[in-house]
Amino acid sequence: MSIGIFAAIAAALAAGLIPVLTKALMLDGLSATTILFYRYVVVFVVLGITFIVKKENIKLSIRQVFGLCIFSVFGYGGATFLLAQAFNFMPMGLATMLYFSYPFFVVLIMRVVFKEKPNRTKIIALGIAILGIIFLINFDFQLVNFGSILAMGSGLAYGIYLVSLQKSVLQKLKDPVIIFYLGGISAVIFGLQGCLVSGNPEFLRLPVKGVFFTVALGLITIFVLKMVTYAIKKIGSTQTSLIIAFEAVVTLVLGIVLYGEPWNGNTVFGALLMLVSVILVSRTSDIDIILE
Repeated sequence: MSIGIFAAIAAALAAGLIPVLTKALMLDGLSATTILFYRYVVVFVVLGITFIVKKENIKLSIRQVFGLCIFSVFGYGGATFLLAQAFNFMPMGLATMLYFSYPFFVVLIMRVVFKEKPNRTKIIALGIAILGIIFLINFDFQLVNFGSILAMGSGLAYGIYLVSLQKSVLQKLKDPVIIFYLGGISAVIFGLQGCLVSGNPEFLRLPVKGVFFTVALGLITIFVLKMVTYAIKKIGSTQTSLIIAFEAVVTLVLGIVLYGEPWNGNTVFGALLMLVSVILVSRTSDIDIILE
């Protein structure tokens, strides 16, 4: 087994911990806004220090700044916010699996916006994804509620982010630079949102556990980015994407083990179908799975 595969596996395992730590903080009473604010502050500061030490030039054009602001709100930042909010209404593992509906939205956006006709494999993958969602909700359509809408919305937002990496002015930027600026912009957005919604800057106060966990979330985010980038260089984007897809399984299993979230045979089969869908789309797409 090559070191590139180990890197991709490490990224999948680490990424699977992000929802677990987020859920733990939310159970302690912290809001998704507070958690994401500190997570992205850590990402921005740590990557910023790295760029300063390495003396890297990370200047942007006006168009790139505008694109990063747009995709922070409606793509990357929006995806993480909607997914975290979904944890308030449904099991963490199920929400994460629904979030992995983003291949469906990627194909849909490419078809509607860029007139790219999906091939037979992608059509089959989408059918499998829909069937997977039906199994995940255990054929109980009462579970199609606000929580599942938020989780699917996070998949849509992440799909927008992935398409933007390929089709917008962001495609010429390196991954660490993109995450650095998205982290900074997202931190500002969530900070302003917290102040405006709560009307009190006290929403930024963290308990000791919150400090450790939010720092861990930021460092894990950076670690996943580094491992994915390294794996892509060693084994290619397609194989890396396939391995990273198992992040959702890691979260599902940890949700069952740590939080006693409900599951049955339909849950397992639905999760497998969702993974098959992601794998099929990944093998026929130029869009990489960069980061959660």
